[in-house]
Amino acid sequence: MSKHEEMNHTTTIPFESRVASVFVHVTNLRESAEWYSRLLGLPIKEERLNGGPVYWFDFQGTHLILDSNSGNRENPDWKEDMMPRMMLPAKDIDEAYLFIREQGTPLSEPERHGPMAYFNFRAPEGNLQMACWAENREEDLSLAGLSRSPILPRIGGVFVDVKHMPAAARWYSGLLGAEYDEEAAEQRIYSVPTASGAALLLDHNRHLNGESFSELFYFETEDFDGALQFVKSNGFELAGEPQIFPDLSEFALLDPDGNRIVIAQMNEKGH
Repeated sequence: MSKHEEMNHTTTIPFESRVASVFVHVTNLRESAEWYSRLLGLPIKEERLNGGPVYWFDFQGTHLILDSNSGNRENPDWKEDMMPRMMLPAKDIDEAYLFIREQGTPLSEPERHGPMAYFNFRAPEGNLQMACWAENREEDLSLAGLSRSPILPRIGGVFVDVKHMPAAARWYSGLLGAEYDEEAAEQRIYSVPTASGAALLLDHNRHLNGESFSELFYFETEDFDGALQFVKSNGFELAGEPQIFPDLSEFALLDPDGNRIVIAQMNEKGH
């Protein structure tokens, strides 16, 4: 039995079936916090710009963490390729560590800080992710009501660039205890089923097209034309032309660090 099959036959999966947070790695924390807040029409929370390395948005479903890595860069053993793309919630951090040690490559043993513990790990293709256990999880349900933008404060999907889709789809499905769909793994985008929050989208497009960039995630909108007009009117930088497909309409933006963020509206048949 292969490791992928072993994962799918594991009786106890130590991870919850959802993406807890997505990371955006930035150089200027205030500039980025202001950019994302302006994009979403949200007020800045000054208390979160207190000299720490992160600024976060407690979205309903999947959170957004802007990470300057200022503390990490003081560690001589830390490298730029050790920045995780997303955080997966562990039911038990020690069981998650043992699980990943069998199926992936943990970068260290779990670090414990009061009511939370975490460790970073590499998936088989090298993508770096974080496993995290926390005693309490917060959501700011008022964000949608505060927003003054046609772009919703809600992350619809998180992208993971992959080279070998069937193998990656089996691995991530096993990680979250989801059923693997062999037919769907023939497509360029594979949606790993999640119980709540953002979709986990394995993306084969970058590899097949020979593209050097990555798209991190997408914000949802229910007014595509209004969202496009909003970003143009407010000086946001578009990354290419809008794309219209049968199941969705989308465009990408470049944030202050050149990270590509997608804005998408799905039709009823889309995810």
